[in-house]
Amino acid sequence: MQKKALVISLKDTNPVPEMTSIKIPDLKPDYVRVQVAYSDINYKDALTLKKNSGVIREFPRVPGVDFSGWVTASNNPRFQIGQEVVATGWDIGVSLDGGYQESVDVPGHFLQHLSDKRSLKEAMMVGTAGVTAAMGITKVLPSQIMTNKDVPLLITGVTGGVGGWQLAILAQLDYQNITVVTRQKELSEKLISMGASQVITPDEAGLDPIKPLVKQKYGVVFDNIGGSLLSQLIPQVFQNGHLVVSGNAGGIQLQTTVLPFILRGVTLYGIDSVHCSVEDREEIWQLFDNHFWPSAAKLPLMTEVDFTDLIPTLQQYLTTPHLGRTLVKLRTRRPKFRNDD
Repeated sequence: MQKKALVISLKDTNPVPEMTSIKIPDLKPDYVRVQVAYSDINYKDALTLKKNSGVIREFPRVPGVDFSGWVTASNNPRFQIGQEVVATGWDIGVSLDGGYQESVDVPGHFLQHLSDKRSLKEAMMVGTAGVTAAMGITKVLPSQIMTNKDVPLLITGVTGGVGGWQLAILAQLDYQNITVVTRQKELSEKLISMGASQVITPDEAGLDPIKPLVKQKYGVVFDNIGGSLLSQLIPQVFQNGHLVVSGNAGGIQLQTTVLPFILRGVTLYGIDSVHCSVEDREEIWQLFDNHFWPSAAKLPLMTEVDFTDLIPTLQQYLTTPHLGRTLVKLRTRRPKFRNDD
């Protein structure tokens, strides 16, 4: 039996993607086979086509860190044929083959059951980006500073997947004073309709020069960019405020001092949604079911591409402005299973 897959191979040290057919292997003990309905494109997925990115260490590899679909075979007692499931993060698409193929074999603990409240498409609208956003928000929600629904909040990289979900969730939770940072000011009307109270550019958000402490402006900063912009925002955080850091597209270097942390009691949370526990993942999906899912008007921006168009979309992803979430459609109709009534 064969299946279609996007396979990345190395040719003269350059990663080269190809749509091809590969053999469906025997299902390993404790593994589950999933017929893929949707995958998505994350920043890490696009980096797999960049030379020396370090995302994939062994080639050939099928990328795609997220997918949703139907169980078609199972060697794990938690999963039965026909059930709808979702997978995000772990080492999917990095050290084992990922969601850019018609079916995926993964260890059972990589999967979460999908509730009746979320469709397979909606699961990929969330994906790693939404899980990351939700994890960061749950870190700070119990804090005293977040009891005030008018506390000034700031989100960087808001037109990306993580930032878009942070805005959507915080607006759904009725926070009223959310400043968002983007270079794409033409999107201001859409971002305000999603719940932003103010749209500013990185230059307007930053400092020149960077100082150890300046006027306190934000109770919580949700940063998805890193680098220089994060360095400029740290001195602006409230007494006993928080930084939630989950991205490095702007660089990995950080220029700061200990003063915001020892004189203002600022807490920095680094968010790793790749290796979080099964229990934490289940809690996040329950929150999307019961509290975090926004109204249609406040959903992050979304683009959908067919699996057959995936390679050119990936190739353009790092060089072309993209908005919100990009979904990859492989199959929309539920397969017929032998145990269906």
